Amino acid sequence: MGAPGSGKSTLARALGCTLGWPLIDKDDVRDLLNDATPHIGGLAYDIMFNVARRQLLQGLSVICDSPFAYRRCYDRAMEIAQETGAALAVVECRCTDESTWRQRVEARQALAVPRHHTTDWAAVQAFQRRTAADVGYPIAHPHLIVDTLTPVAALCTQVVAWLERQPVR
Repeated sequence: MGAPGSGKSTLARALGCTLGWPLIDKDDVRDLLNDATPHIGGLAYDIMFNVARRQLLQGLSVICDSPFAYRRCYDRAMEIAQETGAALAVVECRCTDESTWRQRVEARQALAVPRHHTTDWAAVQAFQRRTAADVGYPIAHPHLIVDTLTPVAALCTQVVAWLERQPVR
């Protein structure tokens, strides 16, 4: 979880490769939906969670890449973990240097990413305002906050070591 441009996707891809776990990215789903689709954001989450649920039922561990900015997303993840008997762990990405964070976001402008991707700092600030009411909801599962100023390889090592110390339910 984390704000746009905080390093979630970079870390999620690296962890997926390191652990050999499927990565289910809400934005990959959203990229395929037409902007005219009603409730497009909620639909992208529903699809992401449905795919994650299926993988968990198959006995696989998964990584979901999403801001998890709203409590209802975490609630849905808890429901699926309980239903499938999976352990749920939350890794929260934060970039503690605002200048670096802003540069990361604005560097996306040079990429051919769909319109819904956050590519300017004003959009990040708008996202922060929109989600402010839900920020800081209590997380009852193992929760690790990482600073994405740390190199990705070191972050992977840190997260994998942390996951190995978590109780399996």
